[in-house]
Amino acid sequence: MVRFKNRYFTTEIIPLDNGHDVLKTYDILKSVLAVTEQIHGEFGAAAIRNGLEVKYCNESTQVAIIRCRHGPHRLLASSLPFLSRIGKRKVQLQSMYTGATLVKCYHFLKKFHQEKMNEALKMCRTEQEKKKVLEIMSKTKYGL
Repeated sequence: MVRFKNRYFTTEIIPLDNGHDVLKTYDILKSVLAVTEQIHGEFGAAAIRNGLEVKYCNESTQVAIIRCRHGPHRLLASSLPFLSRIGKRKVQLQSMYTGATLVKCYHFLKKFHQEKMNEALKMCRTEQEKKKVLEIMSKTKYGL
């Protein structure tokens, strides 16, 4: 039996408009396939289509994890920066991390969110501000 290797792209989705449309995994998948086909042609789209899946998408933190097979992951990696629309929303995709396992991506996200919280807490001057920041962060699922 043959084992399939995968690569996981942890990306930050930065919205460029004020639209409040919910990010759906299907829209992300469709947009990624479209931009890969635009850049690499039918070969690129067919190569990544087989193992392409959005494993994690968090609306409040604007983070998504996209799975792709090991061989054509290079095609996907080269086309992700050119993604400008997801559904009807104008966005910019920023690649944060590429990992071999989903667990490593989750470890990276945990560390990334912890750094964001520490950054936000350093900006606070009083205890009230710190409590308010912690309350807002817990509502947006940044979590500790």
